[in-house]
Amino acid sequence: MGQIKENKRAILITGTIVPNSNFVAHTNTEQRRQEYMAGFLFYSLQFPDDDIYFLENSSYNFNADEKFLSLLKETKITLMKFPVSDKFSEGKGYQEFEMIDGFVEKYFEQYKSLIKITGRYKVLNIKEISTSLTSDMLADSHKKHRVTQTNVFCVTSDFYKHHIKSLYLQVNDAGGRFIEHVVYEKLITENVLNKVNLFSENPVITGFSGSYGGTLSRNKYKMMLRNMERKVLRIFDIHQFLIEY
Repeated sequence: MGQIKENKRAILITGTIVPNSNFVAHTNTEQRRQEYMAGFLFYSLQFPDDDIYFLENSSYNFNADEKFLSLLKETKITLMKFPVSDKFSEGKGYQEFEMIDGFVEKYFEQYKSLIKITGRYKVLNIKEISTSLTSDMLADSHKKHRVTQTNVFCVTSDFYKHHIKSLYLQVNDAGGRFIEHVVYEKLITENVLNKVNLFSENPVITGFSGSYGGTLSRNKYKMMLRNMERKVLRIFDIHQFLIEY
């Protein structure tokens, strides 16, 4: 294991090319493959100086896909392959954080912080909203629904290890207990939500939801209102959204 360099961070792109969980509407394997590949090109340009990893846990045969492996090499993205999970009912959040925990276990000593991105999505302003991690974590939390968004977040390795690691074991999508609920509950219970800042502006995400298959585009007027709300909450040192619209 190497020593942590100043501001050294890892970019974690999570993925499952062949879906293996409940509550997944977007199941076209070839379309998912193409979306991941497009994401590699995009994120390699956003983070040219960071180490990027693709965490994947499906039955997809990468050895038979020369084009995919060639793109990983071209974009300098490291494939970290995990076994197919037997936790179908627990869902994709369980499986996703199981992989992140596996990464942290192996590489914890090498990186000061992590940026996690759901691989099929493009967060168009990811570079701007992740530039300065001045708190222990950057993530959007919502009081009404008691959730912390996990499709994109930034976190220090220490905070992840002490507060997020192993939380996936409490997740059960079939029972309505999603990773977003579990993370929020932990932050509230341990009184550390004040160490988790909202993103300075809305993550601008393009793509289609794996859960319901619809577009991730949001109403631009609601998003303008949300960005204004972010500024107000920051002034009053509030770390979660209080209203929904």
